[in-house]
Amino acid sequence: MEISTLRNFAGAAAALALMCAAPHTAKAGGASSFSQEVTNESASAELGTGKFESLPFKVSVTVRGGYDDNVNLETFDQDESLFTNAALGVTYQFGNARTQMSLSAGAGGTYYFDRNGDDVEGEDFDDYDVNAYLGFNITHRATPRLSLAAALFASYQSQPDFGTLNRNTFTISRQSRDFFFSSNRFSATYAWTPRFSTASSYTLGIINYDDSFVSFFEDRFEHTIGNEFRFLVMPMTTLVGEYRFGIVDYTDFDARSSTSHFLLAGFDHSFNPRFNMSARGGVEFRSFEGLDNDDDIDFDDDEGDGDRTHPYAEATLNYALGQRTSVSLFNRYSLEQPDFADAFSRSTYRTSLSVRHNITPRIVAGLNFAYQHDDYDGTVAFESFTEDAFDIALSLRYAINRNFAIDAGYQHTEVISDESLFREFSRNRYYGGVTFTF
Repeated sequence: MEISTLRNFAGAAAALALMCAAPHTAKAGGASSFSQEVTNESASAELGTGKFESLPFKVSVTVRGGYDDNVNLETFDQDESLFTNAALGVTYQFGNARTQMSLSAGAGGTYYFDRNGDDVEGEDFDDYDVNAYLGFNITHRATPRLSLAAALFASYQSQPDFGTLNRNTFTISRQSRDFFFSSNRFSATYAWTPRFSTASSYTLGIINYDDSFVSFFEDRFEHTIGNEFRFLVMPMTTLVGEYRFGIVDYTDFDARSSTSHFLLAGFDHSFNPRFNMSARGGVEFRSFEGLDNDDDIDFDDDEGDGDRTHPYAEATLNYALGQRTSVSLFNRYSLEQPDFADAFSRSTYRTSLSVRHNITPRIVAGLNFAYQHDDYDGTVAFESFTEDAFDIALSLRYAINRNFAIDAGYQHTEVISDESLFREFSRNRYYGGVTFTF
C-alpha cells in the first residue's frame, strides 16, 4: 500500500479537525485521551463548584500565578522564574435522545518574568508560552442497531503536559517546543445479533513542530484503521477480537515511515456499576516502508531486514469508590515512534493514575501520577539506550460560590536517561489562582 496516497485525505481531515475537535476518554481498544494543560484548566472549572445547577453552556476565565524552577526544561543552566497565566475556556453540550454533541474551545498564555536561554535553533526563548485548543464530540444512534461517533481534537502548544504524553497513541517530544497536535477518531458500531456486534474505526493523528530541526525528524501523519468483533458472553462481560492496520507517514524523514498489522484479543468487564475494566493484548508486525531495498537497518534484537515484531498490551480501570472518590488507572506496552533523531522505533511502557476526592461538596483534591519507560532500539548508527520519566501533580480547589473558585497546585517532572547528551531534566512548578465561571 502506498503511504503517500493518504496525504490528500489526511489534509482534508486535518482541516475538519481544526473546525471541530475534542478530547475523549481513554479505554483499551484504540480510543485514547489527550489532556493539554489549557484543556485541564477549562475542564477543572467543572470540579469543586459545589452542588449548583448545571448549565449546557459555560464560560470560564482563569488567572494564576506561580513559580517554575526550570522553565525551558533544560539539563544544565536551568532558568527559574515567576510566571502568570491567563486562560479562557468555553464548553457547550446539546442534543436529544438520539444525538448528543459537545463543543469545547479555549486559549491561554503564560508569561515568565525571568526567562533566558536559547532554543534548538540558537534563538532566544520567548518570554511567553501559548496554548489553544478546539474540540468536538458527537454520538448518533442512526438505527436501533447502528451507532455512529466522532471524537475530534486539535491543539497548539508551547509545552506538552504529561497527560498529552501518557494517554495517547501519538508520541510527542518532552522538550519545550511549539507544536500543533491533532487526533481525530471516527467509529461505527453495529449489533448483528443481541450478543454479537462489530465496531469499526478510523483514527487520524497529526503532529507538526515549528522548530525546523525537530520538524524534519518528527512531523508526520498517523492513520489507524481498526475493527473489533465483540461477543457478549455474560451480561457484564464482553470478549473482543480486534484487527488494526496502521500507517505512519513522515512528511520529510521517509525512512521512518512504516505500516503495521495488529492482532489483538481482550475483554470489557463491569464488576459492578462503579467498577469496570477493559484490556487488550496481542502482537504488532511493523514494516518500515520508507526504506529502500538496499537500505536495511540492523536492529539490536532483529535480523536486520527493517521489520519489527513486538508485543502489544493495554488496559484501563475505572473505579468509583463512592460518591466522593474516583480512581482511574491506565497502562500500555507497545512499539512507538521515537523522539530521538537517529532511532526508528522504541519500546514504551506507560502507566498513569488519576485520583479525585470530594473532601466536601465545594472542596476537591486531585492526584495525578504518570510513569514512562522507554527502550530505544539501537541500529548500526548508535547503541540502544533507556529513559525513565516521572510526573506527579497535586491540586486543591475550593468553590466559593457558583461563579468563583480558587485553586492551588504543585507538579514535579523528572526525566532520567542513560544517553549522555542533554535529555535529562528535572522541574518543579507551583501555582495558585482564581477561576470565574458563568
